[in-house]
Amino acid sequence: MNAADTRMAPRELLKGVLAGREPASTVVDWAKLSIEEPADLLALLPGEVPFATSGSTGPPEVWLRGRGQLVAETVALARSLADTEPDAFVIHAPLHHLYGMLFGALLPALLGRPAYYTRTIDPLPRQHGRLLLVAVPSSWWRLDRSPTELARHKNLVVTHSTGRLPAAARRVRERLPNIGLFDVHGSTETGMVGTRVDERHDWTLAPDVSLADPAPPGRQTLMAVRSPRLARRAAAGFPAEHILDDVVEMVTDRTYRLVGRGGKTVNINGRRADLRVIETALQAAVPAASPVCLLVDDPVRGEWYEVRAHGGPGEVQAVEEAAIRLLPSWQAPRAIRAAPPPAARQRPPVPLNPNPCER
Repeated sequence: MNAADTRMAPRELLKGVLAGREPASTVVDWAKLSIEEPADLLALLPGEVPFATSGSTGPPEVWLRGRGQLVAETVALARSLADTEPDAFVIHAPLHHLYGMLFGALLPALLGRPAYYTRTIDPLPRQHGRLLLVAVPSSWWRLDRSPTELARHKNLVVTHSTGRLPAAARRVRERLPNIGLFDVHGSTETGMVGTRVDERHDWTLAPDVSLADPAPPGRQTLMAVRSPRLARRAAAGFPAEHILDDVVEMVTDRTYRLVGRGGKTVNINGRRADLRVIETALQAAVPAASPVCLLVDDPVRGEWYEVRAHGGPGEVQAVEEAAIRLLPSWQAPRAIRAAPPPAARQRPPVPLNPNPCER
């Protein structure tokens, strides 16, 4: 069903999102809430909103964000987009993630703009001027295959969150320079840490974010940040700082480059999975195959991983069965293959800690 065929009241959608329900394809006219200032948005939210991490880089955890933190970040995003403020939103991102909640519900509500909740395969609405597409990695794959449709949209900005930009994103922007980018760096625990509007540019820290342990320009370090928007664990108070697993190189005191990740992690559609945890589980299940996880480029998702199993078809099948049994569906590897014999082994397709956003 096309989103334009159905309509949902804004309060109904927001209530469902806060209860963990994703909307079907639909259109919401957020102007009906008549929000005139941030305090009006604040009144629509409970005191705290839970967001769950995947549990792939440790035990699954619930992180709580106060409604004041959510509204503050929404206001900051609106200011960052002031020069390209959209007439309408197109939402591909899941709303139970922080990224989707902010861009897909709270920001349209604050700005009073219609939002189209669609599948990535659906066409973009044509009846609006400026569009903001709240994308997932596969959105770029769809755009890359729709040059005629894209040519009709002279004022389209596509948002992206933290993961490596797919190759399709670069092709789209090289072919159609009028397609804008709004790239957000952050995590469930920190919210927005930095932004950029060009994949060739450095990142700029959000105005209310500072480094807990500033490094001089040129030095690489794990990124530790302080911010009034840091989320708290369910049984704890709000932390003074949070250490991400991103390795950065400072350019100035407020700009930085993402160099890589401190751990062996992969970003799968906005969720980070620790390949060491996956390897440990698969190795325990099929020790004879000694399975190893390798990070690889992916034309749709930007990045993914594959598993190499030592042995013959029997070992490969055993690892496949273990992966189905032990891993949640979103963590499934792109492929499980037999490892080449020692004399034929080559380097992995991608280094284990590549730059997550600038390849």
